[in-house]
Amino acid sequence: MKKAFLLALSAGMLALSACDIKTQSNYSVTAEVVADRNNTMAYLLNWDNGEKIDSAIVTNGVARFSGHTSAPFIGRLIVDGARGPRFIVEKGAVTVSVDGEPSGTPMNDKLTSYAGDMKQLMEQYNSIDLNDSIQKSKASAIMEQYQAIPLKAYKENKGNTLGLYWFLQLAYDMNLEQIDAAVDADNSLIESKRVKSIRNSLLARDETSEGKRFKDFTVTYDGKEQKFSDYVKPGQYTLVDFWASWCGPCIRQTKVIKELYAKYKDAGLNVVGVAVWDEPANTLKAIQSHGLDWPCIINGQTLPTDLYGISSIPCILLINPDGIIVSRDKQDQALIDDVDMAMSIFEARSQAAVPVQHIANDTATLTVSDTEVIF
Repeated sequence: MKKAFLLALSAGMLALSACDIKTQSNYSVTAEVVADRNNTMAYLLNWDNGEKIDSAIVTNGVARFSGHTSAPFIGRLIVDGARGPRFIVEKGAVTVSVDGEPSGTPMNDKLTSYAGDMKQLMEQYNSIDLNDSIQKSKASAIMEQYQAIPLKAYKENKGNTLGLYWFLQLAYDMNLEQIDAAVDADNSLIESKRVKSIRNSLLARDETSEGKRFKDFTVTYDGKEQKFSDYVKPGQYTLVDFWASWCGPCIRQTKVIKELYAKYKDAGLNVVGVAVWDEPANTLKAIQSHGLDWPCIINGQTLPTDLYGISSIPCILLINPDGIIVSRDKQDQALIDDVDMAMSIFEARSQAAVPVQHIANDTATLTVSDTEVIF
């Protein structure tokens, strides 16, 4: 009896010991943060599946995390609601510089090496006078080298987390057929939630492309429901801006939207913003500081972007009076041209008292161009 008790006790102690080993930290992340973020909340996320792994208060310009991982994963730093750099969380001590460069572990050192090569090539490219025909040819060769690095990095790390990191840099420029072919050739990509999300996004994008009817959605903020269709006014064109406060290209496009709104708001152009991937408090600050006078749906997060297959912002749609999307993913002059064309037809039809429903046939030929991808 005594012997049996001792054996049971020994087994229990071994089980506890194994449990302690599993929960014992085997990685640390020390991330440098700009000084004005002191005393704000920082989060460590699993970038592939969006899970919050840990949180920390930024102290003396540094956010520190530690934990246990059985396998490496792509981490992302979020500070005060703003998206920060990505890196590999793996066994060891990871350091992320204020410039976003990770180091200290094998995969992170390789990641920074690849990124450094790209940075060096971009510096060479930017130093070239593109008005000089000889130098312009040299610039093209440099750009080819630059664009080849992500594919090279993926192939050299195929099957591991660093390979997934670089594949995801390529995937956002792939079509559905290319994504499926890549997954068939590399089984390690099958389990990636972000790869699955990109595939679903391509399907959703096709369903909300030019010539298709807009899809409705409802977002809840501050206890109130905001229904997208309530902002798409019948009998008017509606310009829809999917944006976020932290997104530089989004803020730059607000200047274009302001000009279009001022030009056509009395002629039948309606504008609505949809804040996605953003903290509501930061959205409200940006609306005020940038003087955005049109209504905005707050706290959209991923619901609208999943529905519309949006993988990069800003994503701007133009919806005609019949609810048909007639322009998508345009920026700058291309956006201005599409709105000018649509509104000129709209005004001509209105003056001629022709039913609005015929406008769709005149604007359905507007073309699509790529948006800037935000990683």
